[in-house]
Amino acid sequence: MTGTEPEAADSGGKPQPESGTPWRLIVFGALAVYAILIILFNRKQVEVSFVFFSAQISLLVLILLCVVIGFAAGFLFDGLRRRRKGAG
Repeated sequence: MTGTEPEAADSGGKPQPESGTPWRLIVFGALAVYAILIILFNRKQVEVSFVFFSAQISLLVLILLCVVIGFAAGFLFDGLRRRRKGAG
């Protein structure tokens, strides 16, 4: 070695920065643009009947409410399925 070349073992255990295309940044940017478009295109108010009452809410809020209900139902039914699988 000439003394001017950096040694491979001299990195101190730190990960070297990746060179090339920053794919994580590109994907994050695309998802951010997509989220903004969802917000812009779903701003209108809709009337929703919740069986016992009705409400005027944003379509985006309705979509998010449905997603939350879906995740909650999946979580609850997964727990029920695991208990049945463990008992049988």
